[in-house]
Amino acid sequence: MAGLITNHCYPPWDIILINNVSLEPAFVLHTRPYQETSILVDFFTRSYGRLNAIAKGAKRPKSRLRSVLTPASKLSVSLSGKSELKTLSSVEIIEHFQLNNGVSFNSIIYVNELIIKATEKEDPHSVIFDDYEILLKKLSCKSDQVDLEQNLRNFELNLLQEMGYGIDLSRDAETNKKIEEGFFYRFYPDKGFAIDKANVASQKSFSGLDIINFKNGNFEKKQTRDTSKIIMRMALDFHLGSKALNIRKYLTKN
Repeated sequence: MAGLITNHCYPPWDIILINNVSLEPAFVLHTRPYQETSILVDFFTRSYGRLNAIAKGAKRPKSRLRSVLTPASKLSVSLSGKSELKTLSSVEIIEHFQLNNGVSFNSIIYVNELIIKATEKEDPHSVIFDDYEILLKKLSCKSDQVDLEQNLRNFELNLLQEMGYGIDLSRDAETNKKIEEGFFYRFYPDKGFAIDKANVASQKSFSGLDIINFKNGNFEKKQTRDTSKIIMRMALDFHLGSKALNIRKYLTKN
């Protein structure tokens, strides 16, 4: 139907839809106080992307919204309003994911901020939404450090792919040859991997074996986990630009 609207006197169809959101699957990315009794909520919805809304009265002691509008719960929300800032009309919990420890909780706070910094408001990314739900399910299960880091790196990789900044973990960007175990490679966030002509281990080069393990999802070796984390941090920092992740400062202090 959107293709039928050609008269500029009428607003685009997708904007009409965003005016009234009904029973939309959503996650809470962030909340902050608003006036005396309300809070502002940054929702991540499947059909509309990030939407900001006022939850009126949510700060009142007896408000049920205090326990509902929390991370790690899949919600069904209805929002109204023609401006960028909506009003929360109704909310119900679809599923709550019980995070087993502080590490899992901090991981979700990190991912939430990453989504906020990497996506624009009212820009839908259903793939990222589905990946986020899968990540929550995995983090709610008993897992070790290997599983945690693999799940986080996979989410980061998929997010960059969805944003148009996918990383090729299989080939040298300059020669198009397959990455090999016996060589060392440098990583350039704007183009990918290129063989290190010195072919020696250094702070700026990565083992071909660790890159291959990263690609294959083999995170048993600590060296592979460290390498994949550094590569993803380089890529994310480059593409986020000035949008630094504040959660990293908190995690460093603790």
